Amino acid sequence: MKKIYLVDIEGSNIANVKYTLQNYFEVITIKSPKMLDDESPNIVLPGNGSFGYYISFLKKNGWLRIIEGIINRKFSGKLFCICSGFQVLGLMSDESEGIKGLGFIDYSFRSLEKFFKSYLIINIGRKKIMQSENCLTLKDLGFSNDWINKKVNRPYFVHGYGAQFNSNNLRNTNKYCYLYTEVNKKKLLAGLISKNFCATQFHPELSGSAWQEFMINFFK
Repeated sequence: MKKIYLVDIEGSNIANVKYTLQNYFEVITIKSPKMLDDESPNIVLPGNGSFGYYISFLKKNGWLRIIEGIINRKFSGKLFCICSGFQVLGLMSDESEGIKGLGFIDYSFRSLEKFFKSYLIINIGRKKIMQSENCLTLKDLGFSNDWINKKVNRPYFVHGYGAQFNSNNLRNTNKYCYLYTEVNKKKLLAGLISKNFCATQFHPELSGSAWQEFMINFFK
């Protein structure tokens, strides 16, 4: 049975991710990449946990090299990042001022309250998502567009920080499928997907059977 390595970060949501995957894979919770025993590891960075602590944990335990290597295809294997596991890949977050992100994706995550200049502190619930038309699509990556076209498949968001999405400023149009959602008529980045790397602002493990199936198919 194929192995999935679920990074066990204090305060993160590993139970639901494990439940989603455990009938199809051998799910192993680990804290350090020294515990990997696979040359092509399949890794999940789960959601929840503060930005600053998450960054500190990954650096302290030596995860940066393998994360960057999989994202940029220097190493084989697959990486799935969820919510805060997605945000730490960026440049910074208002959640932890003065702490730099890993810088593996060119996005900064801002407080939604400040971004919208309103009392919107958190974006929560099932939301419609779309994919940018001038880059890779889900279909290009072997997935059905039903994951975003059907109302019943709308994924579940719960986050207080987000990255603005502007399709006119995309740099890696042939590298990723870009997903986005709209809040108060402004676009927020909802996900980046390639053959070996998937990062979502929403929680696929909490988004019903369709997005749980998406996670499973990504690793198959």
